Amino acid sequence: MFLGIFFIVGVDVATNFISSKLMAERFNWTTEQVKFAPQVYFLTRTIGALLGVFFLARIAEMKYFRVNIIACLCSLLILAFVENDITNLICIGAVGFFASSVFSIIYSMALQARPEKANQISGLMITAIAGGGVVTPIIGIAIGKVGIIGGVCVTLVCVLYLTYCAFGIKTGKLN
Repeated sequence: MFLGIFFIVGVDVATNFISSKLMAERFNWTTEQVKFAPQVYFLTRTIGALLGVFFLARIAEMKYFRVNIIACLCSLLILAFVENDITNLICIGAVGFFASSVFSIIYSMALQARPEKANQISGLMITAIAGGGVVTPIIGIAIGKVGIIGGVCVTLVCVLYLTYCAFGIKTGKLN
């Protein structure tokens, strides 16, 4: 679960980091236009977090996690392979929306697995936010080597690990 938090923060920072670069590189958007991409990301992320509170009160967290992470994965795959400015902007927003509640779900899963160690788990999980600081330079290297698609692929790898968390880790097995 530590790596789940690590990578969801990585996805958050990565999507914010590459969104404007992607729109500038692929579609020659101006400096003023590219500012719109991170705004779309954070707007949809905020809406997703607010709706997540509503949905998580009514839907099992693992089901919600699985549906959202698959939708996030699909959004990134479309972002990687479809070069249309509106589609890419929608996918950037979709990543924000679908990834918005994952942090809280993983955090909750970790605490539920070992409630007697809540303080230690909380400290460990919060330490995992360093993922944003580790993933960003890797994205920079990937963009430098293969272009913007390299940054999208690094983000995709983070989401693939989160897909593993959603489907491969059973909460009863977290020891």
